[in-house]
Formats: sequence, structure tokens, C-alpha cells
Amino acid sequence: MQLGSTRLDCNSASRQTPLTSGFWKWTRRVLSCVLAARAIVASPAGAEESKPARPNLLIIVTDDLAYSDLGAFGGEIGTPNLDALALSGVRFTNFEVSPTCSPTRVMLMTGNDNHEAGLGNMAELLTANQRGKRGYEGQVNERVATLAERLRAVGYHTLLSGKWHLGTDRSAWPVNRGFDRSFVLLQGGDNHFGLKTVWHRGANYMEDDRPIPSPTTYSTDYFTANFITLLNESKTKNQPFFGYLAYTAPHWPLQAPDALIQQFKGKYDAGYEALRKSRFERQKALGLIGDVQMGPIYGAKAWSELTDEEKKVESKKMEVYAAMIKGIDNNVGRIVQTLKANGQFENTVIVFLSDNGAAGSAYDRVGTFDDGFGAMVRNNFDNSVDNIGRANSLTWYGPGWGQAGTAPMFTFKIFTGHGGIRSPLFVSGAHFSRGLVNGSLAHVTDVAATLLDLAGAPADGHGLGPAGRLPVEGKSWKSVLEGRSQSIRTADEPVAGELFGGRHITKGDYRAVWLTDMAKNIDARLPTGRWMLFHIKSDPGETTDLAQREPAKLQELVELWNVYARRNGVVLAEGGPVGRIDSSRGQSKAPAPAPAH
Repeated sequence: MQLGSTRLDCNSASRQTPLTSGFWKWTRRVLSCVLAARAIVASPAGAEESKPARPNLLIIVTDDLAYSDLGAFGGEIGTPNLDALALSGVRFTNFEVSPTCSPTRVMLMTGNDNHEAGLGNMAELLTANQRGKRGYEGQVNERVATLAERLRAVGYHTLLSGKWHLGTDRSAWPVNRGFDRSFVLLQGGDNHFGLKTVWHRGANYMEDDRPIPSPTTYSTDYFTANFITLLNESKTKNQPFFGYLAYTAPHWPLQAPDALIQQFKGKYDAGYEALRKSRFERQKALGLIGDVQMGPIYGAKAWSELTDEEKKVESKKMEVYAAMIKGIDNNVGRIVQTLKANGQFENTVIVFLSDNGAAGSAYDRVGTFDDGFGAMVRNNFDNSVDNIGRANSLTWYGPGWGQAGTAPMFTFKIFTGHGGIRSPLFVSGAHFSRGLVNGSLAHVTDVAATLLDLAGAPADGHGLGPAGRLPVEGKSWKSVLEGRSQSIRTADEPVAGELFGGRHITKGDYRAVWLTDMAKNIDARLPTGRWMLFHIKSDPGETTDLAQREPAKLQELVELWNVYARRNGVVLAEGGPVGRIDSSRGQSKAPAPAPAH
């Protein structure tokens, strides 16, 4: 890794240490690398320009990154650039998002609940009883203002590179929702190498309001290069910037450059149970979690029951996934270098998160695609072991690796267990408490409030952006970031959500969860169609259902969830666990690609 003029090589420690080797030896090596990287961030190379009155603001979002992938959150992949930023700022260990991407992204961009902002359901999965209802427009609607619209109103230059997924109608394009400059993929995903296939038939890429050709370079490299172009433009402006860098990695299909994949060859041969245990132990060693219970892995055979060929396939999938994370980390290093070279780094606040939990679903049986999906994959893609990860492969890493990534939490993306909605989050900035770990309840709607507050604007966005829009409902973290307080919310303030009929609500130390019936497609043991109750403080893995033991507490939370649903106009899907793909929704007149979820 190169940051500024100082070289740090932590990759060999990550690559050469198998899961079965000495844990404490590994921990000492990785922590030394992380601390060295932190020192690099704290001492940037070269003199910086005098600091403007307001900070630059940068959000970096990954697509389906698991909670424990980064070294700073317990991972073994080797992410020194991201770890350096995380350790130089504040890590949040109880940050909730939506179970899938576009509902999270609309809350991130507006500070409002997804049912208010237009994506009460994903556009591709709207059911007949939801279409036409307020809050189910399938794109960011006109009832809310985007963070870009509000920040531009107070003098920020606004930049975006990456995935949008908040609408393909012209009215919803970034250029018409507050972004001065943008290079975007309008839809939810694409082949990471830009290859046209029967599944990814051609997505829509835009520079501002002009269609541009699909990229031919790897997606993470492409979005980074475009963002660096925008950063270099911004340095000539006499105003702070707000940047939004939205990667499509590590969303499936699992694809990465061969050179990155080779770095992880053989690293995951011990299997997903071993990875889950080792990540859990590292989280405890890092002080991110206590000695709590971890439930079983759902929806995957025990590693010992797999054939040798099945183990090779599974190991290769995780190697490719790890390579995608490594690619993100390398490119974040490029962003840091650019900010330093431009004299912008010291005055830039960086918010890093994932849009949902790990993508642990088995997509050929989860219930979101038609019955021919598995056959389509088998008949049109080369998923042989040697070819997994290349442009003409189409794979996902499945429940075993997904639950290793969410360890010790319950379930994963699509579902409302904490593994589906808890995201890694860190915020770095020169004036924040370095190395702080905060476990108070945070929510994705808080990001908009926090950045507005840091920009010196009203945290609720009052008077900013188009007239008549809803106020931001999230809570600012400014006092927490500056070390002046420890909690974001009081114990009496609930946080709730819904997607695909899955429901959740947290209040104080308790959390109620409702899993949809499609969870049975993953594992018949999963409890569905009823409320469960967990003491989330002592049982973050949601291993012990207290619904029968504490019915009064459960009823209190259910009643509060009903209040939330009425207030936000929740319309529960009818006609199936999620609904079937409608490729005409959320697409432009260009050939419709398959949606990403």
C-alpha cells in the first residue's frame, strides 16, 4: 500500500496466514499494520492548503459488503487503507440500514424513511397492491429533498460517481436531484467488466444528462477514476465539495481481476465455519463485541459434508469475493492520495458504509427470481472452478460465507434479522475522536442530518433545497463524533423498518423481528410469519427468542411498529413472499437489464 510518500505492506500477513494458524500471532501482525496505517493517515505527506471554513464531505458506499470484512471490524482480507481511515475516526457497531440496496440509498440521500421517499419497495419488486401508492413510486420522489440539493443550497459543489438506483426517469437523474457533476450507473447493477450477457443486457451510464458508453474496465476502477476526475475539477472551485462515491462491488456476480483473485488462493480452504469463528474472535479481541452467543449457520451444509469438488467451488467463490474487497481498499487508497495531493484531505470528512448486510442468499431458491433462474445460469455462464470470477461467470457466495461475514448476527441481506440490516460504519475527520468505538443505535437516515450539521446548516434541512419538502428525520452524530456525548438516541426512541413484509423495531435493549415466509426457502428451521423478541444488548446474535417469556414487552414493540407503519404509509406486499421480477419497472427505454438485489 502506498499512502502519501510512505509505503506500508500488510498484504503478505493477510495472504499467508491460514485460518487455522495461531490467532494471537495473526492479531499482533494485523494490529501493527493497522496502527502503522493510522499513523500514515494522521501525518499526511506534503503541506496542505489553509482549511476553508466548512469541511468537504465524502460518502463512500459499498454494495453488499459484510459487517466483518474490514480489518477494523474483524476481517482477515487485508484492508489497510480503509482500516487507517476507520482507526483515525469513529467506528459505529450498531448502525442499521435496510435489508437491500435502493431503500437504504434513498434514506441515505434524503434522511427520510424509504416509505416516505419513494422506495417503500424496490422498483423491480413492486407488487400490484403497492403500485401507485404514495411512497411506492419506485424512485426518489418529490416529497423529499436529496442531501445534494440541500448542500448545494448552502454553497457546496456536489459530485457523484457510481451506482444511483434511485430512478431512471429523467426527473430522478442525479443531475436533476442536486448533483452538479455525475458519472452514474442508473440501474442497480451490471456485469463488473461491462460484458453484455443474457442477464446483464446493457445498463444505462450517464455523465450528467448525457448517455455514455458502458465501461470496459473493472467497475471499481472505473468509478474511482471518474471520481478522481471530479475531485480534480473541484479543487479549482472556491467552495467545499460534497462527494458521493457508490461502488457496485462486492455485489454479485462475483467478479474481479485475476491478479487480485490470485492473492487469496487457498486462503479459505478451511471453510465458512472456520472463517465465521475466527472473525467473531477478532471482533472480541478488537473490543467490538463481548463474549456473546452465536447461533447456527442456516441454509448451508456443514463444510465437512461437502465433496472435494464442492469445497473447491466454495473456496474459489470466497477468494473472488475477498479480491473484490481488496479492489475497493486499493481504490480508496487512490482517493486518499488524490485528496492529499489536492490539499483537501485534512479538511474532508469521510463516511464509509455498506448498503445492507452480506448477500448470503441462495438466489436460485430465495424466491425473488422465477423458477428458470437456476437453469438460465447453468446454460449461459461458465461457472467452472477455474473460471469463477471472470466476466462470463455468474456466481454469488451464498449462506455459508454470508453468515461468516455477518458473524455473530442472525440472517443476512433481504431479511430483517440484524445480519441483514447492520452495516459497518466509520466516520473519519481531523477533529473527531480518534479510535473511538460507539455502540449506540444509529440509523442510515442520520447521515444526512450529520453532514448538514457539520456543514453548519440546520440538521433537519429546514429552508434548504426545493420548497415544501419533508424535513430530515435522522439524528445528527456531531456531538458523538467530537466526543461530547456517547448516545445518539435515548432509550425511549424506537427505530423501525420494513421491506418485503419483513419487519423490525428496536427500542432500548430490546428488538422485535418478523421474517417473511421466503426465509423458508433458505432453511426450513428459520421462524417466519410471526414476531420474535430479543434482548439485543446481551444477545446481539438474536439466538434466544423471548416472545413467550416477555409477552408484554413484545406487545409494546409491536404496537410501536404499527405506529411507525401508519405514520410512514407502509403497504405490505400481497401476492407472494416478495413478488416476481418485473423488468419493465425501474428501467429506461434501453434494453432492460436484469435488476440487482
